[in-house]
Amino acid sequence: MRIKTPVYFMRREGQFLKADLTNQSSKHLAEHGFGNGVSMTQSANGRWISYLGVRAGGTRMQYWLFDRQTDSIRLVYEHPTFGARAPSFSPDSKYLVIGVSTDPRRPDAEGGLFLFDAATLRRTKLKLPVSIPEKEIGTSTMWSEDGSELLILVRSMLHNGYEVPIEYLSYRPASKSLEKVAGRFESQSARRAFLRNGKEIPLFEDLLPRSARAPKSEDSPGGTWHAFVENKAGSEQYVLKIRNRNGMTKTVAGIGVAYCGHMLISGWLDEDHLVIRHRFDQHLVYEASSGKMAELPGELKTSESFTW
Repeated sequence: MRIKTPVYFMRREGQFLKADLTNQSSKHLAEHGFGNGVSMTQSANGRWISYLGVRAGGTRMQYWLFDRQTDSIRLVYEHPTFGARAPSFSPDSKYLVIGVSTDPRRPDAEGGLFLFDAATLRRTKLKLPVSIPEKEIGTSTMWSEDGSELLILVRSMLHNGYEVPIEYLSYRPASKSLEKVAGRFESQSARRAFLRNGKEIPLFEDLLPRSARAPKSEDSPGGTWHAFVENKAGSEQYVLKIRNRNGMTKTVAGIGVAYCGHMLISGWLDEDHLVIRHRFDQHLVYEASSGKMAELPGELKTSESFTW
């Protein structure tokens, strides 16, 4: 198979690599020596990959940012492992958001909510207009669907979040303005909604690395193929199929219902190659035009997470 799309992946030990699927080879980009699992996220425009981990024997979480345009990696921020949270990108890919809590065992550790300009790493700390003491603040953030505002849930980390008032804020990077908004907790779905004038603010969904995504269906980038999972009533199998523009359908793979059918699709590498998940932790590449199936390279098969 000839696949031009590079795949970026992280091994558990903190090795960050770039895989060439055509030549079945990989290039080491960074060696971090992390002693635990690694969390990875990516920007919507595909340029940035952010990941974090703690070096073996270390006590601080390190936040790193990789630029696909230049193959450069920069250390963005460090924080004690207590209170460190996964970062997220704005929908326009301009900002990386990191929210951390103060560690009571480390009074010198700075807590807060930070916006980093991804290109320059210029940092902005948001001063939140809430009644909760700053040293107690814990935040959860989401972006609005249109990317114009960062929506912030604030609560005290010294109390159960269901027993103390929770405050909801909106920050607009364009005007650098903060305002209070309303919020609602939906117990059945365990989700929180942000409201303005009684209407829910549509939210942007953070992009997980491809190895963690599980769409029920997905089109190839140019729309030549549509991949989807089918489960007929009474069937003991989920079946992955692809359909072309003319309506012709081909069966790709099947999996027992015990493994959950929506786990089958990871996504299209390009117009002809689909990465599929076999069971929970194995990935294969399917070539739509020929019907051929291939395994991922050895190092990539054992990776902690990967994306493209």
